[in-house]
Amino acid sequence: MDFNLYMPVRVITGKNCVSENSSRLASLGTCCLLITGKHGAKDCGALADVTAALERENIRYEIFDEIAPNPLLSACYRAGKAAKNCGAAFIVAIGGGSVLDAAKAAAIYATNDFFDMEEIYQNSYPAAPLPLVLVGTTAGTGSEVSKVAVITNDATMQKQSINNDACYAAIAFGDPKYTYNTPRAITVSTALDAFAHAIEGWFSKKRTTVAELFAVKCMRDIFEVLKHLAAGEELSEALRDQMYYCSLYAGMVLSIGTLYPHLMGYTLTDHRGVPHGQACAVFDMHLIEWSERYAPEQAQAFFRLVGSDAKEVLAVMDALIDIPEEVCFTREEIERYTKNWTDDNPKFTSVYGKFTRKSALKLFCSLFEE
Repeated sequence: MDFNLYMPVRVITGKNCVSENSSRLASLGTCCLLITGKHGAKDCGALADVTAALERENIRYEIFDEIAPNPLLSACYRAGKAAKNCGAAFIVAIGGGSVLDAAKAAAIYATNDFFDMEEIYQNSYPAAPLPLVLVGTTAGTGSEVSKVAVITNDATMQKQSINNDACYAAIAFGDPKYTYNTPRAITVSTALDAFAHAIEGWFSKKRTTVAELFAVKCMRDIFEVLKHLAAGEELSEALRDQMYYCSLYAGMVLSIGTLYPHLMGYTLTDHRGVPHGQACAVFDMHLIEWSERYAPEQAQAFFRLVGSDAKEVLAVMDALIDIPEEVCFTREEIERYTKNWTDDNPKFTSVYGKFTRKSALKLFCSLFEE
């Protein structure tokens, strides 16, 4: 396997890492835009820590708090304009994957004037985006260490990816204490999301040595957390710490891309509001079974790494997946929402065995056709 790695993010982790490293913010400029959601950054204490750090370094800031889950392109555009209007030299994003991804798009809009908002999906920009500081508050997406942003296109109401080296953060702060009070539903969904990144990286034909190392590092520990959650237990602070760091490791696995569970999961999220981690997990269960058949050596190695067998892994995932029975689609809706799925999509071709559009439609219909 090839050993290829490009990861220019300065990752700083640990309790109180924002406060103890505030001087690093001063090197980025004297004014910034803070991008958050409505409540999460404030409720977990991250907003107070970041604003105190900025004030300590005499950095002016304005707050843009209009980012919702599954962020719209239009919200990212408004955030970019807000950054430009306040003269921001950099952007600080505080939140889960939605906020961090939105900030990546906003950083591009802040320095580029597009004829159409959708031009951002072309992944080529005349001007470099504003530098980014990402402060994660959930343990799932690993967006802190990735160059990918998944943003919902207002015109189609479907998720599309921005994938550009310029979207890597200048600094990523990872303080697991911000995850301690995360509600159970979000904890479960984000943990399933991190597990999905590890699973899909492990079973990808594009798996590199680096991706493999990070998958090995995190899969057993994530599965341990999932077992506690499946048993209905509250996570201790130690397990919260473990899960947060694993989400970063899984984010490194994400550098090689995801497989069909993510592509198919977007349809559940975009059109039925199913949380992202939940939406991916239901199809990752199929990926595990598919890989048992078409990549048996990788499958057996996966089960050894998580310290379990297929029956237990699937049972734990099934116990945590909570998709209402009323989530279903007509055949016409399925055809419309999946019209861009093609046999040559890397999320299909990177899977062992011949997984095609026909395979995907058969699976989707078996689970969600009304």
